[in-house]
Formats: sequence, structure tokens, C-alpha cells
Amino acid sequence: MAIQVILQQAGPLPIQATFEAPGDEPMYLEVNGSVWSQSANVVVGIGVNVDEQEVGHALLFSNGNATHRTVVPTYIPIQLGEGQHTLTLFPDTTDTVSDSNDFYTVVIHY
Repeated sequence: MAIQVILQQAGPLPIQATFEAPGDEPMYLEVNGSVWSQSANVVVGIGVNVDEQEVGHALLFSNGNATHRTVVPTYIPIQLGEGQHTLTLFPDTTDTVSDSNDFYTVVIHY
């Protein structure tokens, strides 16, 4: 299975990137990154849109506040038409905070 790196950069969220789909067969988006919250005991995470449609989430329950935490990596099954697409990562909950100390990587497995 091959991979294509779509995004590898620091925050803050939201982040948008364009990419070329390698084909129209089924594939997976792998999303990794970190976020934090000003409150303890909340769910935080990264929302994932492709072409302005929500396709998935990378979430984490955070027991502590003001600590950058990596979300649980998520694999999102997608099927795109060949050609250019737009990926957007965004704060997935109202408690989610990100800044320049958070880092994000998104790859396609195909």
C-alpha cells in the first residue's frame, strides 16, 4: 500500500490544503495531531472535511487543562474522484484549542 502526504504543518486550526487524489479507488485518510483545552475532563479533537463535507473526527478525552495532547490517530475511509480536492482540519468541539505549538499530519493510504 502506498501513501501520499497531504499535510504536515503547525497550527493553529483551521488548516486547509489542496491535494491531488491518486485515483478513484477506495482509500484511507490518516489524521494525526495535537490539541488542548482550557478546561479539564472534556472531549477535544480535530474535525476533518474533504471538499467542504465532514468525513471524520480524531478525538481524545482530556483529563487535564492547558496541556497539549495528541489525538487518537484516525483512519477515515474515503473514495474520491481523480483530481484536485480540498482538505480542511478544524477544532471539532467548542472546548478544542490549538496554536502554533500543535502539529498536524494527514496522509492518504491507497
